[in-house]
Amino acid sequence: MNFVFGYQSDNVEEPNEFMFRAKINKVQFKALGHHLGKADLENEILNNKYYLDKLSLAANHSNIEMVQWLKNSWNTESVLAQNLKIVENTNQAFCMQWAFPQAYYAVFGNILALFKAIGCTESSHTAVLKKYAKMMIEKKLPETISICCTGTKRNLSYHNIDGIVQDTGPFELNLGSTDSINNQLRTFLRSTRELRLKEKAIAMNFKTQKGEKRKKLSDGHWIQVSEKLGPTSMIDFLYRKRIKGNYQDIDTYNSPEFDGISVLNDLICIIDRINLVNESYISKVIEFDTYQAMVTTQLHKVKNEKLSNRIKTIEEIENAQSSNWN
Repeated sequence: MNFVFGYQSDNVEEPNEFMFRAKINKVQFKALGHHLGKADLENEILNNKYYLDKLSLAANHSNIEMVQWLKNSWNTESVLAQNLKIVENTNQAFCMQWAFPQAYYAVFGNILALFKAIGCTESSHTAVLKKYAKMMIEKKLPETISICCTGTKRNLSYHNIDGIVQDTGPFELNLGSTDSINNQLRTFLRSTRELRLKEKAIAMNFKTQKGEKRKKLSDGHWIQVSEKLGPTSMIDFLYRKRIKGNYQDIDTYNSPEFDGISVLNDLICIIDRINLVNESYISKVIEFDTYQAMVTTQLHKVKNEKLSNRIKTIEEIENAQSSNWN
């Protein structure tokens, strides 16, 4: 199925910039949603060596903090889903201004819950994103969610993204072609990485021998920046959208060309699939019965269709693992 998004509008005064942002958002999230939604994450988890052999509950784990962050994640995921009703009832996508921050925090809270269970001490946004991406590089997470980018602007390397780089337009996406999907994945990882490198370089504040701020960085400086930054993953992409949603893309979401329903559906799928991995890992280390009791308590209080389905999948993963051991 081809998604080649053209533009037709009676509003000739609308800036082309808003049209571009509206269309590129749809393409990027459609590609990522398809990439995660169609993947066999369940078997990837069951065949991950870290999950099978090394994943364990940390001696310094904090059950209270883990539960708090899971509830935070689940509640935010529930709020995110409510945005669909707003868009469907109003035929406007203005709620996306807050949907992207909600999506990011639904994942961020889930990752922190995992960290509290396995003993990772990172807590700031920068540190958590860097640590989680490092786990991807170390093959501790399933390959499908471990797509990331490393290196400098002049020498980028992509991890877990195969295929031939295609010379196509920015809005072209063929969901029947892995190369086409991967092209979009590489594109948003590259743009996110370049932005993050620039931000990190400013923060590192390189000086000349005279103590003045450097106006231009050498290749060696950029390598230092890259190493300090760590890998760039899809979580960095969600973080970037969180910032843009609050401050930069407000007019884009008010644009009649912004397809809020499409983007929201893909965004909800993306969050669910990432959280499936994290919660499968959590369930294993705290034992499924404990995880199930937490989810049951949550669902009595807050409706969450994705969580209701997710726990069934996690139970299947647990049962499959038990069968393999036996």
